[in-house]
Amino acid sequence: MGKRLVALSLMAALVAWPVLGQGDGSVILEQEAAPPPMPSAPAAEPADPLDSADPAKPLDPVAETPDADAPEDGEPVARGPSDPEPPAEEVPTDPPVATAPAEVPPALEPILPIGDEPIADAGVDPAAKPDPDSRIGACRNDTLYLRGDFGKARFSVDVAKTAEDRAQGLMNVDFMPTSKGMLFVYPAPQPVAFWMKNTLIPLDMIFADSHGVVVKVHHSATPGDLTSIPGGDQVQFVLEINGGLAKMLRIEEGAQIRHPTVRRAAWPC
Repeated sequence: MGKRLVALSLMAALVAWPVLGQGDGSVILEQEAAPPPMPSAPAAEPADPLDSADPAKPLDPVAETPDADAPEDGEPVARGPSDPEPPAEEVPTDPPVATAPAEVPPALEPILPIGDEPIADAGVDPAAKPDPDSRIGACRNDTLYLRGDFGKARFSVDVAKTAEDRAQGLMNVDFMPTSKGMLFVYPAPQPVAFWMKNTLIPLDMIFADSHGVVVKVHHSATPGDLTSIPGGDQVQFVLEINGGLAKMLRIEEGAQIRHPTVRRAAWPC
C-alpha cells in the first residue's frame, strides 16, 4: 500500500508541472498552454496571366524564365545560335504598269522609178573630205563645181528643190553676179523643158542626168521668150548661169557636176 502511494505521487508530480507558489500557500497545477492557432490565410485565387503581366511591357516569348544573365528592361534579347531567325517580311510592291509605245506613222517616201534613189536634204557635211583630185574643197550646199575638157569652174548657187521653187526660178531677177547661179533639182530623171517668162536677164541652161553628167547646153536664152526649151528625157539637174558664160568657159556635153544633191555622181563629193 505504501509503494502504491509513492508511485501515484510521482505520477502526479510529472503530470502537474511546474508548481507555482502563491501568496495564500495554495498550490495551483498549471499545464503548459498550447500556442493559439494562427489565423488561416485565405486561399489564393488562380492568377490571371493577362493581369499578372505588366501591360506596358509585353511578354517576350524567348526569355520565359529570368535568370542572373537576363537583360534589363529596354535591352534587346540576344538569341542563341540555335534560335531560328524570323523570316523578313516582304513589302508588296505594285507591278510596273506597261505602257504601250505611241505609234508613229511611217515616213512617206517618194515613189520613184526602179533604180532611182530619193534625194536627201543637201547640207554642209562636217565629215566631208576635200577632193584629192580637184583640191577645191569639200562639198557645200551653196557651192557647185563643174569639170570637163575646159578644166574646172565653181559657182555659188541657190538650190530649187520644191515644185514652187522650181516654178519661180530666176523670174523677176534683174541682176545676178557673174559667179552666181541656180541649181534645179528634180526627185528623179524625167523629161523637162524651160521657158523665159518674166525672166529679165539672158541665161545659159546646163542640163544633166542623175549622175551629174551634162547632156545638153542651151546658150543665152532670150529674156521674156515663151518658147519651150527642152532639155532631154532623162534630166534630173539643171544649172542656170548668166548668158554667155558656158560658151566662154567652153562647157559642153560630157562635163560633170559636183554637188551634195547628186547622190550617184560621176564626180562624187
